[in-house]
Amino acid sequence: MFVLENMSLEKITHLYNEGTLIEEICTREYSMKRYATSVGAVQEITVALKEIPVEKFFGNDVANIDELKALQYEPEKIADYVMDAFAVCKSTLSDQFAVLYLSVENYTLKLIIAGEEENAAGIALDGLLKYYEEHPVHITRMFGSYILIGYDAQGEAKALIATPIPIKYCPLMYQLLKEVGGDVATEMLVKVKNEGADKVQSETMCELINEVVIKGGYFDTSRPLNSCEANVLFGASETIFSAFEDGVVDAAVIVSNNLGTIITTNAPGTQGAVKRMTGLFYSSPSAELNETAKNEGIVPVFEHFANIDQLEGVKAAIELGYKNIAVSIAADDNILHKDFAELEKIHGVNIYRFGLCSTGISEETAKVMMQDADVIWACASKWVREYVQPNAIAQVGVKIPVSIMTEDGWKLVSAHLGRLNLDCDLSQIVPQKGEEKPVFLSGKNGIMCVPQKDVFECADCPHPCI
Repeated sequence: MFVLENMSLEKITHLYNEGTLIEEICTREYSMKRYATSVGAVQEITVALKEIPVEKFFGNDVANIDELKALQYEPEKIADYVMDAFAVCKSTLSDQFAVLYLSVENYTLKLIIAGEEENAAGIALDGLLKYYEEHPVHITRMFGSYILIGYDAQGEAKALIATPIPIKYCPLMYQLLKEVGGDVATEMLVKVKNEGADKVQSETMCELINEVVIKGGYFDTSRPLNSCEANVLFGASETIFSAFEDGVVDAAVIVSNNLGTIITTNAPGTQGAVKRMTGLFYSSPSAELNETAKNEGIVPVFEHFANIDQLEGVKAAIELGYKNIAVSIAADDNILHKDFAELEKIHGVNIYRFGLCSTGISEETAKVMMQDADVIWACASKWVREYVQPNAIAQVGVKIPVSIMTEDGWKLVSAHLGRLNLDCDLSQIVPQKGEEKPVFLSGKNGIMCVPQKDVFECADCPHPCI
């Protein structure tokens, strides 16, 4: 409808060369160059499209890599969705508007239009959002297994592929899954513990995701995004919730299903956005959830794509003027802690760094966490236990130890501890390494504090550690 002249790139390049570049914009979602040419204003819009990171999480030997990637990469359909978006906005476009060139190649959308339409890029992005919303994909993690979730012809979410399960038991996952799935979850969890071939393990994990996680509403785009209900006693979102309540932080950069990287600005939004969520490493956008988020004081950093990029999320929070920012980093991305430390120095802000989902991280990543993170969850990581725990100045729990590495970390953790039923006086606690390191445990009368030398051996920890 709008391709009035399907110009060749050579002809368009000639227009550029004879014309003048009058404006250049680069955002997190697109770049645009505007030229004054002999035929009037011409805009060149470039958008990096989503690419499902199949190789990164599932390896190169997956039989149907191309098929999985095609779940969100159909170039002709993508072009149609963008053109349809312009068609919907036809009445708002000027008479000079024309699409001169549109291509989708190598996960890049290139769009060249004639006219002064200031919102041309926004319209194209809306078309892309609709495409991804109607072709959703997520990658999550449970028991150290990465799972790719797609959707069938009826629009029902379904786990399509899972990596073999490297650990057999995690007390936190058992607790959360049983709360959601009851007897069905209990039966599935027994299967997870049993030894089996890789193919059997993958099938079991997909079954667990389908029967408990998906049916439990984890990816429901109509879900609320505010909550004051703690799902676990000492999770990252619960700790940040308390930090908001005590005025220690004014923003948090976290990850949420169907939103990707977000900036939360209050306690209920932080808790609600990640309610019962396990690790999330890839997601698809939801227009409905975007609106819900904005109404709750939540800023989606990649509104049209739901990308996950915590470094860009922190940069966005700094640009918005926030000075005390908490950020959570998961799995191999924990290597980024050193970059957040640099941002903190450059911009003169406080960045409180949480290291999560550490199962299976490399020795190098564990060393970076030890050096630059403030609070670290051990999960089932042998390297965190070897490098991080001995260098912590305080610890919470022994099943899945939470290591406090810095005074900044202690500031946030003590804010949360102060809201629990404490059987000790926090003002008398001295954070320190070694045998006198304070360790907080659940006791009969509330949370008690004992020195590291008196801590009993854990009988209910994740295993095996990897």
